[in-house]
Formats: sequence, C-alpha cells, structure tokens
Amino acid sequence: MDVTELLARPVIEYGFLGFSMVLLGIIVWLIRRLLVVLERNTEVVALNTSAINTLSAMTADLLVLNRSLHDKIISRPCIAQEE
Repeated sequence: MDVTELLARPVIEYGFLGFSMVLLGIIVWLIRRLLVVLERNTEVVALNTSAINTLSAMTADLLVLNRSLHDKIISRPCIAQEE
C-alpha cells in the first residue's frame, strides 16, 4: 500500500458515510412531509363528504317541494284539462 491509498481510503469512506447520512436525512424529511400531506388530504376528503351529504339532503328536500308544486299545478282544472 502506498501513502496516497492510506490517506484516500478514510476520506472516501467518511465521504460515503456523510453522503449516506445526508440522503437518510432527506428521506426522513420527505416522509414527514408525506404524512402532513396525507393528513391534510384526509381532512379534505372528510369536508367533501360532509358537503356531499348536505347537498344530498338539500336535493331530497327540493324534490319533495317540486312534487308538492307539481301536485298543486295539476290540481287546477284549467291546467289539468287536455284539449
């Protein structure tokens, strides 16, 4: 072994170790960001589900009112007659 190999080997090994730690830190940071995004996504899905349930109830109420109006209009003799 020559002197350059003895000096270069630890530098290369510690460089690889440092780079591995940086990559591991980036992966941990990305996983934390992913968990935050998933949590926000869950909140959005819950709010959308609530909005759909509200719209469904409103649509059912409007259907009942529409039926009632239809029955009242048909009960008029002038409209119920067919010519």
